[in-house]
Amino acid sequence: MTQNGSIRFGPFEADLHSGEVRKAGERIKLQDQPFKVLQVLLERPGHLVTREELQTRIWPRESFGDFDHAVNVAVGKLRSALGDSAENPSFIETVPRRGYRFVAKLDSPAAPPPRSSSPNRVPLFVAVATCCLGLGVFLGYRATRKAPPNFQRLTVQRGTIYSARFAPDGRNVLYSAAWDGGPVEIYSTDTKIPGARSLGLHGTDLLAVAPSGAVAVLQSAAPRFLLTLRGTLGQVSLGGGSPRPIAEDVEWADYGPDAKTLAIVHNVADKQRLEFPVGHALYETSGWISHPRVSPSGDRIAFLDHEAAPDDHGVVAVVDRSGHRTVLSRGWGSAQGLAWSPDGSHVWFTATESGVERRLYAVDLRGHLRLLYRAPGGVTLQDVAADGRVLLTRDDCRVGMLALAPGATSERDVSWLDWSLPVGLSADGNTVLFSEQSEQSGPNYIVGMRDLRAASPIPLGDGLAGDLSPDGKWAATVVASTQLMVLPTGAGAAKRLPRGDVQQYWHGAHWLPDGKQIVFPATQPGHAIRCFVQSIDGGAPRPVTPDGVSSCEPSPDGKSIAGAGSIYPLDGSAPHAIPGLLSGEVIEWTADPKYLYAYQVKQAPVMVYRVNVLTGQREPFREVSPSDRTGLGPISHILFSADGRSYVYGYARFLSELYLVSGHELEGM
Repeated sequence: MTQNGSIRFGPFEADLHSGEVRKAGERIKLQDQPFKVLQVLLERPGHLVTREELQTRIWPRESFGDFDHAVNVAVGKLRSALGDSAENPSFIETVPRRGYRFVAKLDSPAAPPPRSSSPNRVPLFVAVATCCLGLGVFLGYRATRKAPPNFQRLTVQRGTIYSARFAPDGRNVLYSAAWDGGPVEIYSTDTKIPGARSLGLHGTDLLAVAPSGAVAVLQSAAPRFLLTLRGTLGQVSLGGGSPRPIAEDVEWADYGPDAKTLAIVHNVADKQRLEFPVGHALYETSGWISHPRVSPSGDRIAFLDHEAAPDDHGVVAVVDRSGHRTVLSRGWGSAQGLAWSPDGSHVWFTATESGVERRLYAVDLRGHLRLLYRAPGGVTLQDVAADGRVLLTRDDCRVGMLALAPGATSERDVSWLDWSLPVGLSADGNTVLFSEQSEQSGPNYIVGMRDLRAASPIPLGDGLAGDLSPDGKWAATVVASTQLMVLPTGAGAAKRLPRGDVQQYWHGAHWLPDGKQIVFPATQPGHAIRCFVQSIDGGAPRPVTPDGVSSCEPSPDGKSIAGAGSIYPLDGSAPHAIPGLLSGEVIEWTADPKYLYAYQVKQAPVMVYRVNVLTGQREPFREVSPSDRTGLGPISHILFSADGRSYVYGYARFLSELYLVSGHELEGM
């Protein structure tokens, strides 16, 4: 940035004070709203600016439909002025359904222009702890502050913290954790005295603590994915005793201000319900809900609304007592952790646009968003006390791949960055196709391929990987949920498949054995998710299953698809249920079309069974278990070679430390 407030990029210079853009000294005609869009994008070059942020900053009074048109027109005029193209952007990249990113290099780093002194524009400043804590970066704080905030580490063991809440006395903290590979249980620690004591509730997760001392817990807590557990909702007193069961198939809960009424996330008929009180549904989704928190006044519930498991991308939403849902902030690639501000005017949450480095944000009920805190490695908000103290966990999250290569005697880690998920394995077991979803991969993720005999993986292109073609020359991929493509694994050009009237593609594209067709899950207008078949040489997608089938596993003979517990013949004949499968099992065909592999996604050890699709006979095939189980999450994406001797699988490891943040003052809250 020059001294007069100008920013240079390519042949252009934008004067932030005068509102003018020049090219080689000549002024370019640009209206007010397109320039404001440019100004917002230049504040964070290289980072996603959501459409919601543009609405808040530029069109706060517009309705959704009017805003949608206004932003499209403004971005179009801005691109026209810069000579830019949406298909091949040099300056402004479109991130489908989410927003825009300024991708050109600036001549010098752009500092954001001064913000208004309005309460909705004042940035919140938080200082960091010392380097040995490894918890933060200096964001700045008021000149009137005499001391930085205090970060007090409350845990020292190695493992995973699932939840933490302030006790009613404000001095003690309760948290649930799994240490050193052991089961999850609940602990209590005095913030004034080092050490923690177990409450003796083994296999039990902490959900909520009421001012009365009642504690909502999750018994027989079994992991589903990420840090999500499912079990039986119970209530116990801080004074001790056994929990009283309340409801089954629950994942989350929070107390209302009366300290008696509970809001819960309840699994009913393959959908998730947000209920308040228990039994009274306010909102239902075929996706998944997390971190519900009742407002201090009890009139709203804030929660994270996720589109599809196990991905934690989603939106921040509130629902009132009449069931009216409002989205406050969207476009988050990973969202975990949420609580109300002490006065109930804002929802605080931790999220990131991509990767795993979640940051702490605040959003008010009108959708005005502000960054509160960021730290290397990311943090998860656990709780906010009435006096403003905060419980945060510092997270070290990794999703990776372990493989037993052909001829090997032991597994080895074959991950690339920090969020690698295997989705395809070649018949000979030597090549794995995977999706890389780390922050470095960007919002559309990366499809990667790795020869287990080579030193490093090869990135193939954007998207969520499907699997390898039978000849190994192509990889299927879904880009931004809007485009199905095939990428060459060697020489060649990528191919886009016509989408017809498909509204949204879902991950899980597979090749049929002929190498000329792909089967994939997607949605069309008026239909729920179902499986489609499409030729790579053209033609529209053709539905081949009824609505509600989201897993599309083609048989090795190419005659049928397995999904939703049934087999669907591709010749149109009647489907039939697969005998011998257990509820919730993940399936994959063996090389023999008479058999499937089946297993439960859970923490290690995981037993994979071989199931006869005609008789239902089950026999143990192989147990999968990493040697280091500390912080280990669910095992998933288990893939076998044609002979069943080699394999690859995905694992998740979550290591966390709990901190009490006190003595801070967040402006504008």
